[in-house]
This record gives sequence, C-alpha cells and structure tokens, in this order.
Amino acid sequence: MKKIFLCALVCALLSPVVFCEPVPLEFAAVPKDAPKPGFIWRHEPVNSAFELGEDLKFEIDWKFVTVGYADMSVESVQDIDGRKAYHIATSANSSSFFDNFYKVRDRNESWIDMESLCTLKYLSVNDENNKKRNETILFDQVNHTFDIVESSKTGTIPPWVQDVLSAMFYLRTKDIIVGRDVILDAHSGDLSWPLKIKILNREKVTVPAGEFDCFVVEPELREDAGIFQQKGKLLVWLTADSKKVPVLLRSKIVVGSVEARLTEMKLK
Repeated sequence: MKKIFLCALVCALLSPVVFCEPVPLEFAAVPKDAPKPGFIWRHEPVNSAFELGEDLKFEIDWKFVTVGYADMSVESVQDIDGRKAYHIATSANSSSFFDNFYKVRDRNESWIDMESLCTLKYLSVNDENNKKRNETILFDQVNHTFDIVESSKTGTIPPWVQDVLSAMFYLRTKDIIVGRDVILDAHSGDLSWPLKIKILNREKVTVPAGEFDCFVVEPELREDAGIFQQKGKLLVWLTADSKKVPVLLRSKIVVGSVEARLTEMKLK
C-alpha cells in the first residue's frame, strides 16, 4: 500500500525519481561576494504560460480507486535576495480512506526568478505516515552554488539550474515541437544532472476538467529509481496552447498504472 501511494503522489508532483540518472558535480566553496566572471541573468524564454493566481487541482487514481489529491498553484510573488520570484507550491494528500493505511501530507515549494525562470530556493516538506522530513535548498545562481540549510552541505550547480518542480513550469514556457527533445539542467538534494524530456506526439485527452488537445511528453526515468526503474514510464499531457497546462500524468509501473487527472483549473 505504501508503494502505491508513493507512486501516485510522485506521479502528480514530478518528484526527482522520474528523471534521468543524476551525475554528481564536484563540490566547491565559492564566496558569495565573488560572482563568476561574465555572469548575466537569462532573458529567455518569455513567460506567457503561467502567472500569479493559477491553481490546478488533481485527483490521483490507481485501478479506478481515488487514492489521493494534489494541488499545484502560483501562490505569490516574493523577494529572494533582491530578485522578484514566483512562489509556486504543490501539495499532495492521501484520501481519507487511505489515511488509515498510509497517511500522506506532502508539500513542495519553489521560488522561480521572474526574469530568468531559474530556481532561487526550494523547500520540500514530507509528512508521510506521521514521519516528517524537511529540506531547504538555497540556489546562488550568480556563483553557481547551492546550500542545503538543514545539513549545511554545499556544492556547485550548472548555470540557470531548475529544481524538480520549477522544471515543469520552465518546460511550459518553451516552444514544444513533436519529435524534438527538450534538455535542461535539473537539481535535487545535492545532485545536478541533465534532464531529457521527449516530445512524443499530440492527441486529445478527456479528464474531469474537460477535453483537451495536448502534447504528450515523457521525462526520462532514472536507472536507480526502485519501482520506477526502466520498466516503468511516466507520460505527461500538456495542453497544446500557450499555457501548456498539465492535465494528465500517467505512470506505468510495476504495481500497475497510476493517473493524476485534472479536476479543476483556475487560470489568470
């Protein structure tokens, strides 16, 4: 039962286990007052996909049973070290019935630079079966370093790296063409790696929120992801318009197929 829940909630939130194999970067202590030579903030792509006030709600189903619910929203605009940032949050909760077996109350938050759309800060709050674990990562994009607050671990990052939540929003701002892969640098914990997203095809899909014409995309799976090994697959349906809203996430895994389906959508 625990594995079913984790599969479903990961599917809804695009957590790190669905991505390709991470490659550790060499750690380096770089003073914050010594910016990298020639650094400039990225000015593209222009964001016409999402804005303050967007709110997406999902139900998470396994074998025709609703096992949980998820929410993804652009909650506010905040200041992070003098930079304006979108504050984006996702939450995932097990349904009341399945709380009796394995209770999940997870929340992930990302602060995305409004100009360059790279990550400035990331917070993960995992509350599963009454066991809590928090992780806060601060990204110094100017000096290409990260700092994990809880462990004081630091290291290097590629320019304009994305956390695993902001990667979804950054993808939405890109021009998507069937057959043309999108590759970006992603980061989770103390690892960064190149994330490859395949743009498979275009098709119509029906979810509780309605019928949508969508691009079907596939983030590469990691080789060491337990039940999300290469025998599994994650597919995401993004609306084929300027918003590229995720309306369906489907994961084919060892224990079956899990879906996160859009039920409500509020766009600004």
